[in-house]
Amino acid sequence: MYSQLIYFVIVLFLFGFQPPDKAAVVSSTDASYILVAFLAFAFYCKASFQRIEKLASRGMLLSAVSQAYDITLTRFHIISIAWIFFYIYVFNIKSFLHFIPGFDTFSTVSGLVGILIYMIHMCLIWYYSYPLYKIVHSTRVGRTEFIRANLSFSSVLLIPWLAISIATDLFIFLKMPFMSSELGQTLVVSLALVVFVLFGPWLMVRLWHCEPLPRDAVREELERFSDGLGFRVGGFLLWPLFGGEMLTAGVVGILPRFRYILITPGLLKILGIDELRAVVAHEMGHVRKKHLLLFVALFILFIASVYNIGSLLLILARSNRTLSHLMLMPEVGPYVTSFIESVPPLILMVFFFRYVFGFFLRNCERQADIYALQTLGTPLPLVSSFEKIASHSGKVMDLPNWHHYSLRQRIDFIFAASGNHRLIRRHNRKLYGAALAFLLVFCTLSVLKGTTNGLLTEKNIQFRMVESEIAEHPDNPELLGVYGVLLYEKGRYSEAESVLSAALSMAPENAGILNNLAWFYATTPEPFKNPSEAIELAEKAAEINPEAHVLDTLAEAYYVNGMYAEAIEAIDQAIAKGGPEMAHYIKQKQKFELALRGRI
Repeated sequence: MYSQLIYFVIVLFLFGFQPPDKAAVVSSTDASYILVAFLAFAFYCKASFQRIEKLASRGMLLSAVSQAYDITLTRFHIISIAWIFFYIYVFNIKSFLHFIPGFDTFSTVSGLVGILIYMIHMCLIWYYSYPLYKIVHSTRVGRTEFIRANLSFSSVLLIPWLAISIATDLFIFLKMPFMSSELGQTLVVSLALVVFVLFGPWLMVRLWHCEPLPRDAVREELERFSDGLGFRVGGFLLWPLFGGEMLTAGVVGILPRFRYILITPGLLKILGIDELRAVVAHEMGHVRKKHLLLFVALFILFIASVYNIGSLLLILARSNRTLSHLMLMPEVGPYVTSFIESVPPLILMVFFFRYVFGFFLRNCERQADIYALQTLGTPLPLVSSFEKIASHSGKVMDLPNWHHYSLRQRIDFIFAASGNHRLIRRHNRKLYGAALAFLLVFCTLSVLKGTTNGLLTEKNIQFRMVESEIAEHPDNPELLGVYGVLLYEKGRYSEAESVLSAALSMAPENAGILNNLAWFYATTPEPFKNPSEAIELAEKAAEINPEAHVLDTLAEAYYVNGMYAEAIEAIDQAIAKGGPEMAHYIKQKQKFELALRGRI
């Protein structure tokens, strides 16, 4: 489940962060490359799983088959992410998706499209891996049911993202600029996560088609055990995961009324009552030790710290002469910039989930084992349950797992901790100390980030780099256009006008330079302000390249000339095109509407 969550986050990040290249020509060649890449993925997937099937038919040990199955499954999940990366960055798949209503405007739409493409690849993986799954788990579940169960289980993980994304898009649609800011989005994410953690389990158990355990001696004993420990739950539920044959249990929810302990029918079938009590005690341990709250806190802190990593890396990249030069080149600049803004944060995200979050998951599982040990007063029932699970799951006693210790490691630790209070205290100190260290690292990074942003501002670094480039290439109009904007932002208006005018004389049809000079004449104070010239330049720029930021300049030019209706029309076009400056466009429209109503 946790691995699937990471894959979803990566796909959503890729589709949500890298902006579509609207200027790109939709190429049939790219479409054919995408199709060939997809077919190559399908062929490689089929061949890989069939190779393991042949080894199994030749007498390969079941434990080895199980391990090969898990490793291959993980490998193809990662390969599918790599394929999607190439679809976006190499074959420009987004240029084929603009026809979808809302794709360029709402992150929910683009995210759902990305998830759909990813899930198509997942269905292929599940389709070709099913024969191995059947061998490992001796299942009676058919291939179609197996794929449907995977889809059902995975789709529930998207509920928090869907709530966050819809809320964010709604706030932007309702013209609430604050919700487009870093702080606003962090608040939306945090609120949605908290609401989901509190009330989401009610929906989750219904989407998973969970039902109450039969009213029999087993349920009565588990309820008596839970009540005796003062642990209230909304119910003990059957978890029909993959036809109920999976051997697992779980707890969802914090609030007692919406807290459920889930047990698969397969696990219920192989465990005795003492072992089931041990499993329930383990799940209680997660709640008693506040593990879910810890996970939510870690996730929120990570989001808060990573939000502006891309922009900070962009500042540092522009301090590098080679990268700065590449980013100023019209042909490759947007791709280099997008790569720097998106790929390093993506790597950081994977590292966080795989290693930092994985560390806490493994050690919280161990702490829950300790709680079960202390509650029962003996390690035997929990150890016996692990041994039966291993025996009935293809002898996976030593199977490595990034978010759980192996069953053998857990058994060894439980025996070692039995009666060893020093070892238990040491483990608790390790877990809580790591949580404190994570908090301290977050606070330190926040302070350093604020200091770095103050000392190494993007504009100061870029200003120095552009001056250095101009010294070597004084006749480059693109460089002069960028330099003129930087001079304008520093308030050096006379120099900015001179530089921008010189750049325009070198490249009179350059939309970027036209746009920059139009913004200069529309927004500078007297005596540099020239509203009529601003309109002329902005209209010409919009004819050449009607991108959102160019239309924003045109709207501002209309505004300073008192043409408020035309300004609203132009900014509406900019809003329709979307982009990272959406909050600014919305504020501009509000300003123009107030002017039209005669309030300013």
